[in-house]
Amino acid sequence: MTITLEKATKEDAETLHALQIKCFLPLLDKYKDHGTNPACEPIDKTLIRITDPLKGFYKILKDSILVGGIVVKHTNPGTLFLGPIFIDSEFQNQKIAQKALKLIEDVFPTIDFFELATIAEEKRNVYLYEKMGYIATGENKKISDSMIISFFRKKVIRS
Repeated sequence: MTITLEKATKEDAETLHALQIKCFLPLLDKYKDHGTNPACEPIDKTLIRITDPLKGFYKILKDSILVGGIVVKHTNPGTLFLGPIFIDSEFQNQKIAQKALKLIEDVFPTIDFFELATIAEEKRNVYLYEKMGYIATGENKKISDSMIISFFRKKVIRS
């Protein structure tokens, strides 16, 4: 199994947008977070992420098949915010997200800090990020009585 990242182009927008919706619909059904869930985002937001020079949208490919996406945003010098990050449910539990997170660090060798946010109640996601070296910042944002967004940060040690 070969996992690769490929920078998305405008031609990828519809496909990535549809996959993002598919991946986030179960969380939308669970949390009813219409104001924050990526499944509710218009395709225009996908296009902005692809074309904005401070952002980027990367396709996650397994053996050249599109299985997910990862969005990046330059926030401060030396810092990159990741998200949304998504893997098609048909390809989850195959360590694809772990490999994609490592690959995105390689794509940005001058970045010292990677940041992301996830739903605190989604323990598998929290576990994944902690396993990959992300540490909770202590910053949390309450979305509803059943949903809190927790923020994480990783300092990359390069050899």
